[in-house]
Amino acid sequence: MTSGKGKPSLSIESGHPSWLKANLADCLTLSRVILGLVVLALSFVGRDAYVTVVILILIGGITDIFDGRVARRYLGAEREGILGKHDLEIDTFFVLCALAYFSFSGIIIPTVVGLGWIGLAVIAIAVYRGKPKILLIFEVPAILALIISAGLYDLTVFLWIVVPALFAGTVVNHKRIRYQLFENFPRYFSE
Repeated sequence: MTSGKGKPSLSIESGHPSWLKANLADCLTLSRVILGLVVLALSFVGRDAYVTVVILILIGGITDIFDGRVARRYLGAEREGILGKHDLEIDTFFVLCALAYFSFSGIIIPTVVGLGWIGLAVIAIAVYRGKPKILLIFEVPAILALIISAGLYDLTVFLWIVVPALFAGTVVNHKRIRYQLFENFPRYFSE
């Protein structure tokens, strides 16, 4: 197959996705690492960066929704990108960076509590070598704490940005949410 300029191009029809299609899922996953580091760096700005951080967290959530879909579409149901096997660890890192921002900035979560949770998470993850069950034990409560803290800290931002984003994410991702809650999480915790 050739492109309009006579150069060969790979396509999904020929069985070989283009470089972008083959690596898009990994790029989306990697973006959460970068976004997490940016959110963590914004801790030095403090509360003035709150709306920016909320938007960055939502962008990270969007990349989490779509990285798996992109991998399944372009790499097939059985394949995952290089970073795909570390998706849960990257998600946990991202959430802990957000928790660190809320803690360092003094947004509802006291610094000692947030950093204590993060320290405990890092120790448990290291001791249990990143087992999914351990990652989820620290990630899920942190997500709930972030949502509650966002609502308590700035109700306007929560109602106009966070709630619509959570609703849209739930609608778009309802099958994955159901799968996680009723199949994947129980499987992790039965091991």
